[in-house]
Amino acid sequence: MFGQLFIKEIRQTVKSLIYWLVVLVLVLDFSSQLGKLEIMPEPKKGQEEYGVHYSKDKDVIIESTLGALLEEYYRESYSTYPIGFYKSVTLSDMETRKLEEIIKEATGLDGREEVDRAIDDWYAGQEQDSEQMVMAGSMKYKPTDELSYDKFVELMEEADDILGGGSKYGAAKRKQNAVVPMTYEDALEEYQALIKKDKLSGGYARLFSDYMVIFLGIVPVFLAVTRILRDRRAQVQELIYTRKSSSIVIVGSRFLAMLVMLLIPVLVISVIPLAQCIEYGSTAGVTVDFFAFVKYCFGWLVPTIMTALAVGMFLTELTDTALAVLVQGAWWFVSVFSSMQDIRGGMYGWNLIPRHNTELNWSEYHDGFSQLMANRIFYVALALVLVALTIVIYSQKRKGRMQIRGKILANRESKL
Repeated sequence: MFGQLFIKEIRQTVKSLIYWLVVLVLVLDFSSQLGKLEIMPEPKKGQEEYGVHYSKDKDVIIESTLGALLEEYYRESYSTYPIGFYKSVTLSDMETRKLEEIIKEATGLDGREEVDRAIDDWYAGQEQDSEQMVMAGSMKYKPTDELSYDKFVELMEEADDILGGGSKYGAAKRKQNAVVPMTYEDALEEYQALIKKDKLSGGYARLFSDYMVIFLGIVPVFLAVTRILRDRRAQVQELIYTRKSSSIVIVGSRFLAMLVMLLIPVLVISVIPLAQCIEYGSTAGVTVDFFAFVKYCFGWLVPTIMTALAVGMFLTELTDTALAVLVQGAWWFVSVFSSMQDIRGGMYGWNLIPRHNTELNWSEYHDGFSQLMANRIFYVALALVLVALTIVIYSQKRKGRMQIRGKILANRESKL
């Protein structure tokens, strides 16, 4: 019975205009963001530049973070991202004094005059290059000799609390202050990680997933909502209620069918970058992981698709309205903007839309892998819970209860 209903739901999905619009959005997303991959060539000695990366050197992290703090103190304006959105913070006199105490303990600079002088001296010592001079956060400042790394972390956490969280000085952001140019050796290490550890296609599968997960965090909800509301508009819901199939089979087959039909175009699209990786690998003598894109599609993208579908099914079945579009849209909006601060990967947190917008940075991905796995498992579990709740609601409606119809909740006998 489950198989028959599953096939029927597949056919219904294929007939849906919304489904094909979703597929079109995914195709346009891929073609506009990735299109033809530019496979990273092996770096050569003597290049003018090799890009930038986050330094793991504690001294560099300390100096870069203190430099950023001094610059923001100098401007009397502090940039924070408490929930992913930019917020400019202006401190009160009491809060400024607390921050000045932190600056004094970390740098030895006492008061605004000394900070202003230190900043002027630092920029005066730099090359008069306009691009370098306007680079935000470019200043570095050495701490006092007595400042240990643990004490530095403690002081920066205190500064982050004063600013209300989401600043450059919290645990999640500090290492992002230490942006330094890559040397030839750094670039070669990144390339070797891409070729040997990621087997080329792994890095580009992450990049593919990064772009696709953005829209897959929102478009599935439209498919779920329209699928349920279509039965309402066609006035066949009560006929469906009379089927002998259990609520688990009906809801489960519908959920699985939509999940499969959303995953199919993603897998088909992923063949294009995979083929490009294989072509490059064959000419460069590089071993390619043929299943990398499949693994990332299931591991990275499926949990997000499941969650968006489950939210759509649960709220639509509960309210008989399109409320799920508004709820998921708001969640998606916050997730996208909050993830932009961790776009290079490594800090995945609990975001619905984890980002890793580069084929490189394997070490950060490796370090944050356990966090990413916990994130993905959580959203699979959340989706299954919402589906289970949808089944309960659906079962109650079949018994004539919870007939909301977009207005009020009432326990009344079904017309049946």
